[in-house]
Amino acid sequence: MKVDHWFFENQNEDVKFGIRVSEHLASVQSKYQKIDIVKNDFFGKVLFLDGCFMLTEKDEYFYQEMITHPAMVSHPHPKNVLIIGGGDGGVAREVLKHDIERIDLVEIDEEVINLSKKFFPEIASSFDDKRVNIFNMDAFEFVNKTGNYDVIIVDSTDPIGFAASLFSEVFYEKASKLLGKEGILVTQTGSPFMNPAHIIKAIKGISANFNHYFPYLASVPTYPSGLWSYVMASNSPIFRRRKFTGKYYNDEVYDSLNKYPQFFKDIIEQK
Repeated sequence: MKVDHWFFENQNEDVKFGIRVSEHLASVQSKYQKIDIVKNDFFGKVLFLDGCFMLTEKDEYFYQEMITHPAMVSHPHPKNVLIIGGGDGGVAREVLKHDIERIDLVEIDEEVINLSKKFFPEIASSFDDKRVNIFNMDAFEFVNKTGNYDVIIVDSTDPIGFAASLFSEVFYEKASKLLGKEGILVTQTGSPFMNPAHIIKAIKGISANFNHYFPYLASVPTYPSGLWSYVMASNSPIFRRRKFTGKYYNDEVYDSLNKYPQFFKDIIEQK
């Protein structure tokens, strides 16, 4: 008989999503957040930050691939990539599947990286690649530097607490200055069903600083409502330039990204 111990994410005041915990592997209060790693018989090992699902071994590629590959295949020759967040190493792993030269990864919480290396070695193995440079600092401060990136991937937590600044118009303005002529920024913008305000805020800031933007949707089974949103932005037209196939992502998925359900069209038109 299974132990009746559950771990829940409170998705709003009326909804929560839970998994049965077969083993609680780690619980750490870092300087920035509570980090828990548990084991579930269906999803495998699961990473929670402040009680929210960040990744599971079973479905992590849904999110990692869809925040990474649409932008990477939309840039003509992506060589230098900036990842903001991504302390589990999954986005870096996906970026490294392309012909790149350098990744700068800015993760404010070093404990997330340390625990990911210990409990998710197949995902965090990307940190062993010599092309990956890790900066443990506030990304809002990092983007004050000068640089020239081809792609910036904002793999942040939701816009609350220390991550709130990463959804601000000021942040998008700073980030746009770090991009080359055909550079592309992509950010996760949350659940369009549970938190449409996150998308509206992001698009408002992005549209003020980029000539082109491209919202899209993808499934992530363990994220609120199972449907997640992203936005690509650039000062050059955004379209697929190369073929790529992953476990979730493929060319047919990309070519359908601009086919929106009506409720999502209504959200993105509210900017």
